Amino acid sequence: MPKILPDIEKELLLKLRSGDQKAFNVLYQAYERKVYYNLKKLVHIPEIAGELHQDVFLKVWNKRAYLDPDMPFEGFLVTIARNCAIDFYRKAARDKLLTEQLALLMTEFHDPISEIIALKETNKVLEMAISKLPPQRGLVFRRIKMENQSYENTARHFGVSIGTIKDHMAKALQFVRAEISNSKLILLPAFIISALVHMIWR
Repeated sequence: MPKILPDIEKELLLKLRSGDQKAFNVLYQAYERKVYYNLKKLVHIPEIAGELHQDVFLKVWNKRAYLDPDMPFEGFLVTIARNCAIDFYRKAARDKLLTEQLALLMTEFHDPISEIIALKETNKVLEMAISKLPPQRGLVFRRIKMENQSYENTARHFGVSIGTIKDHMAKALQFVRAEISNSKLILLPAFIISALVHMIWR
């Protein structure tokens, strides 16, 4: 299904907030494949990805009253999907058989420092690191990494060049990673942590 234009998406979200099933179906059809493939990259098991996929859209329906029509729906989906994956991995960490199965399926990721970002337990550390950034740099970081906005859209939003945005992001990433690397955290098994990085640090 073609990407929904922002104005139409906003209208659909307003209808969804009121419980419009047809609006929900349109949004579901527009994003179901992307959500599934992202989940599949995270959990590596198609059956589990399918179950989490259903959980994501069930949560969307249950949380419909809290939707913000002015915020990108894709970013909202990313957050819910990431949290569903985190819950799955936390459960897996307590299940020896499932942990062993996942260990065989994990692929390697390229940024071990940033892998801890997606864990709920590190949210406080992340927020503290972001709060130490220069104000606009912090806003740029949040918009791109936490609201799933593109460099181009962010540059237009702030009225600056893409080069300026890239410079902000490079410096923000370096600082945030250093702050997290220097923090003392109790983490899940490394191979589980590495599975959670994709949605935030892509």
